[in-house]
Amino acid sequence: MIAVLAAVGSYRQAFDDRLEGTAKALASAVETEIASHALALATLATARSLDRGGDLVSFHEQARQVAGMLGTRIFLLAPDHSLLLQTHLPVDAVLPDRPNIESDNLVRQVSDTARPVVGNLQRGQVTGRWVAPVYVPVIRDGQVIFTLGIALEADRISRMLVGQTFRDAGYASLVDGRGRIVARSAEPERYVGHTVRGWVTDGAQVGEAGTLRGPNRDGVEVVTAFRHIPGAPGWFVTVAEPLSTYYASLRGPLAMLAIGGLGAMVLALTVAIWIGGRVLRPVDWLTQKAERVAATRGAAEIIPHGPRVHVKEFERLRAAVLQAHVALRERAQAVAAGEARLRAVLDTAADAIVVTDEGGTMLSFNRAAEAIFGYTGSEAVGQNVAMLICTDYAAQPDVCLAAYLQTGERKAVGVGREVEGRRKDDSTVPLDLSIADWRDAAGECFFTIIMRDVSARKATEARQDILVREVDHRAKNILAVVQSVLRLTPRDQPGAFAAAETRVAGLARVHSLLAEGGWSGADLRTVIERELAAYSVVQGVPASGPAVLLDGPPVALAPTAVQPLAMVLHELTTNAAKHGALSVPGGTVEVRWTVGRRKGEDGLLRLRWAETGGPPVVGKPARRGFGTRVVEATVGGQLGGTVERRWEPTGLVVEIAVPVTRVLAGAEAAASAGTNPERRASAA
Repeated sequence: MIAVLAAVGSYRQAFDDRLEGTAKALASAVETEIASHALALATLATARSLDRGGDLVSFHEQARQVAGMLGTRIFLLAPDHSLLLQTHLPVDAVLPDRPNIESDNLVRQVSDTARPVVGNLQRGQVTGRWVAPVYVPVIRDGQVIFTLGIALEADRISRMLVGQTFRDAGYASLVDGRGRIVARSAEPERYVGHTVRGWVTDGAQVGEAGTLRGPNRDGVEVVTAFRHIPGAPGWFVTVAEPLSTYYASLRGPLAMLAIGGLGAMVLALTVAIWIGGRVLRPVDWLTQKAERVAATRGAAEIIPHGPRVHVKEFERLRAAVLQAHVALRERAQAVAAGEARLRAVLDTAADAIVVTDEGGTMLSFNRAAEAIFGYTGSEAVGQNVAMLICTDYAAQPDVCLAAYLQTGERKAVGVGREVEGRRKDDSTVPLDLSIADWRDAAGECFFTIIMRDVSARKATEARQDILVREVDHRAKNILAVVQSVLRLTPRDQPGAFAAAETRVAGLARVHSLLAEGGWSGADLRTVIERELAAYSVVQGVPASGPAVLLDGPPVALAPTAVQPLAMVLHELTTNAAKHGALSVPGGTVEVRWTVGRRKGEDGLLRLRWAETGGPPVVGKPARRGFGTRVVEATVGGQLGGTVERRWEPTGLVVEIAVPVTRVLAGAEAAASAGTNPERRASAA
């Protein structure tokens, strides 16, 4: 019973883990999709054609090209929230005076906070299709002068969800902050726009991720895993499978356990009866003979010293025989119980366990081995184990097991390794194999081989590899979009065009850094060192040549913050190399940073860039360059922070302050902000 309960619990956990893993992967894909649209808008927002008194006709062409690459629509709104242009309509087309009430509130929020906003599902005013808008501010001189918007097509996200493989009637859904279905992998035309059941939205408030159970909109009991999407308040992905699927998949293992337990009991009883008969028959015969001699008082033996017959020896023999009978019976019971326990352990084990002799002939073959390879125990026992493993030594079944499994290296026995197994139907299965050798009382060598079917793990790894490649592909698409926008820079300004190319190269370096860390973020010091790799990072002031001084605690950056911060550092480094401290020998740049981690502190990541030893500073420049606008738009628009520049006599000083909740990774950001991650997820 304990083994059955343990097996059921383990299977249920594996079922839930699979659903949660799929939900996590889909949430990451949706987050990347939203981030790619927001980044394209943020880059487009720096276009010179949007400067005050700019050329909207020229900007319409730029926006139309970006929208064509993304396969969606981009629109521009004035400060009074009126529509100025839409990329799918001519620049002189008649547009609605104002967006709908919900969009109007989102545009007002962007104007008030100067930060990007992701809206909930709504009907497009012109197309009538289901979309979710993303708005980004256009900032000039610290003021929001326009709002750029882009439409996330519900149909496109549904097609992305369809790419995931589900069992039977399983499906995935994307839910917005109002509990409405944005996209669905199955029958999206039927469900998109409807609200999910109340138990789903209530359960999704308990944390960032989890597993729920209840009836869906069709009344079918389902097991649902959910995962919230960072950057989209209240949005989450659900992956559901019918509860009947779980029970159906559980019947097979339970039936095998029941059959195995019954077989073990029958086998133990048969062995006990056989051993009892073999042991008790001669003992009973000897006991009966001794009792007959004792009953005649030794009449069969005459003692010559008198008429009395002594039978003490027979009484002692009788007592000894009875004692031996009891001992043997107890030992037989103990052996039967031990064999029953051993067989129960072997047959309830999840891994294939095979015992062979030194030549590789199989002596034992448990239930899990039967399930994995398709052979019955009677078919496998007596055969060579080479038939189960795809190896070059399979053609030599009489070779020593240690030789053909460990390639002649005796020290490899006991070391786990991955091999390819061969089933009865000649199909292959990936196995995690480990071997232990032992000897019996007679000194004969045996091997116990444990083989675990790692097909599920391999499939998970394959899905993860696909997901990583997808993330890599999408990131490169983002860079392609950025590069395309930058190439729209007027070609009659070679310096601006070359600077645009170097910015794209900087983004590519950060992309490589994120890919190396599995898209889990990066350390701030590492990001700074990558951007300043061409200069010496020293502990003190150098004797000659420009150098960089770094000082600050370890800071784990969130993946979404690495590229914006790297872009800011790239602009500062480029400016210092052209006009500042890094342009002359002996110049120095000091980069220092602090984090408000404790309760009561400001909760900001503060970064100070100070240049000394460079060319004389004559004061604030007369005009703001493109790099300055990129820094301000990136820090203010993408990171929600502030930038302060001071042209002191010793050189340029730049101080940047960004909320830790926008740049730090996961638990560290929550700890720095003095909040509980689960509570923040619930509030979201």
